[in-house]
Amino acid sequence: MRNYPYLIASLPEIVLDFERSNYDVNAILEQIFINIPPKDKRFIDWLIFGLKGENLTNHFYREVMHTKNRFLNEYFKYDLDLRNIQAAFLSRKSSIDAGQFLIGDSPLTDVLKTSKAADFGASEFFGDLTKLMAVLSGSNILEREQNIDMLRWKKVNEINTFSYFDIDYLLGFILKLLIINRWDTLDKKQGALLFKELVEDVRGSYKKEESEKETNN
Repeated sequence: MRNYPYLIASLPEIVLDFERSNYDVNAILEQIFINIPPKDKRFIDWLIFGLKGENLTNHFYREVMHTKNRFLNEYFKYDLDLRNIQAAFLSRKSSIDAGQFLIGDSPLTDVLKTSKAADFGASEFFGDLTKLMAVLSGSNILEREQNIDMLRWKKVNEINTFSYFDIDYLLGFILKLLIINRWDTLDKKQGALLFKELVEDVRGSYKKEESEKETNN
């Protein structure tokens, strides 16, 4: 595995505090890209592709798990499980069948579809379950999203506990940088409205779908 001590030493220290940062994301990414070989660039392409919501399909998760990179394998497994638990939690809250929103087939998705337990009995499949359930139970949508990103940040640190100068460290750094950038682009007040609108859109779409089914029947 190629090491990048000089490149990594030149990168800025980054902290997740949800305040507006002064990082030039494009300049930092360009600095990384011009200093690594094509093989490692492909791993970064996988990461950036997987951070766009519209790309998070069953096909993507299946393929990314087969890449020859430990960071991508572990992080996106965590991301998939987190998203499935979140989907099951919100579905239960809205009395909707979670099965239609879960991605993939696994022991975790099986219990999410069938368990009546408050935590879905999923602790053996997701180590951060207690923390995630506490986050999802919060009433403030904006804080909930921030706390979920904090869980992702923590997972990056766990994956890279013994990674110091390699591509896994760079992937974790880029992921953290893009989490910060996400919040830089959102004014807190606008962000709160955005997430509320998102929830209402989901609820409205479901009600519309159910209404159409009743009409067709």
